[in-house]
Amino acid sequence: MKDIRPTNNNGSIRIRFRLAGRRYGFNPVPGGSYKNTRDLKTAQAIATRIANDILAGSFDPSLDRYRLTPRVAPRAVPKDVISLRDTWVLSLGLSEGILAGEYHKVRRMLEKAAPRLGDTVWLTGSGLAPGTFNKRLSLIRKCYRWAVSEGILDGSPWDAIAHRNIPKEDIKPFTVEETRKILEGFKGSPYGPFVLFLFLTGCRLSEAIGLTWEAVDLEAGTVTVKEVLAVDPTGNGHRRIRKGTKTGTVRVLSGEALTGLLSGLPKGNPGDLVFRSPRGCIISDTNFRARYWGPVLRSQGIPYRRPHVIRHSLASHAIARGMSLLEVSYLLGHKDTTMVIRTYGHLIGRPDLPDLGI
Repeated sequence: MKDIRPTNNNGSIRIRFRLAGRRYGFNPVPGGSYKNTRDLKTAQAIATRIANDILAGSFDPSLDRYRLTPRVAPRAVPKDVISLRDTWVLSLGLSEGILAGEYHKVRRMLEKAAPRLGDTVWLTGSGLAPGTFNKRLSLIRKCYRWAVSEGILDGSPWDAIAHRNIPKEDIKPFTVEETRKILEGFKGSPYGPFVLFLFLTGCRLSEAIGLTWEAVDLEAGTVTVKEVLAVDPTGNGHRRIRKGTKTGTVRVLSGEALTGLLSGLPKGNPGDLVFRSPRGCIISDTNFRARYWGPVLRSQGIPYRRPHVIRHSLASHAIARGMSLLEVSYLLGHKDTTMVIRTYGHLIGRPDLPDLGI
C-alpha cells in the first residue's frame, strides 16, 4: 500500500488514495490551508488514521469517520445544467487560465440555451465542429459523472452519446511556385521578413511572433526556438504570455538563407522581438491573417490556406528531398516521429507506376 498523505490542492488540503481498485479523495480540513502548519498536521494525523484502519481491516469507505465535520444531508439537486456545472467547477479549484478555456465556453453555451438537467440537445444540436463537440462532450460528461458520484444525480444522459468522427484534414502544401508567388506578394510589405522566416523555418506563428534577439546568434548562424508568445486565455484576446513551445522542445535552426534574412534586419536588444507589427507592437496573428495574408493570396491567385500550412509545406518538401523522419520531426519541434508519420506517412516511399512500355 502506498503512503497516504495530504497534498496541496490549489492551497487547500486534500487526501487522495486508491484501495481495492477504488479511488478515494476528500478535504480532511474544510476551510484549512496547506500552508498552515496546524491544518497540515491535522490532515497528516487523519491520513495516518486511515492507513492504520486499512491495516486493521476497519477502514470506513464512507470516509465519515475521518472528516472533521460529518457530511451533511445530500445536496439539493440543481434545477438546471448551469447550476450543476458551476457547483462542479467550484469543487475542482481550477486556475483562471484553465477556466478561461473550454470550461468558460461551455458555460456561455449554457447561458444561451438554459437547458434542464436531462436536456442534451443544447450540445448535440449545436452544429459544432466534431473536434470542438468532442471536447465539450467530454467536459460535460465529467460534470455529470461527478454529480452521480456525489449522490446529486442518479444517472447521466451523456454516457449514451458518442464522440463524433473527426474527418482527416486534406492538407495541400504550398508548391514551390506558390511559395515564390506568396513571397513576391509580400515584397515591400512590413511582414515580408516575417513571412520569409516562416517559410524558411516552418516555425509556428506563436514561435515566430515570440522570437527575441537573444535567441539569434548571427556569428554561429543559428536560431534557438524554445518559447512562444501565446494568447493569454484570461485576457481580452490581445494580451499574450510567454511560455515554452507547444511540445516543450528546444531546437536550433540554421541555414544560409536564414542567416542572410536575420543579418539584414535591424538588430535590437536581447529581449527585443525580432518581428513586430507595422506599428511596432506584438504581431496579432488574427490581424495578420485578415489584413495581409488573405489579401496577398487572393492577389496572387492562390487558393486560401492558413499560415499553418507553411509548416506542412516545409515538411512535405523536406521528405520529398529525402530528409529522414527524425530530421523532419526535429525541424518541426516534435518530440518524436509519431506526428510526422501520421501526417506525412503517405509521402514516404511513394513509388511511381511501372513503365509497361505502351
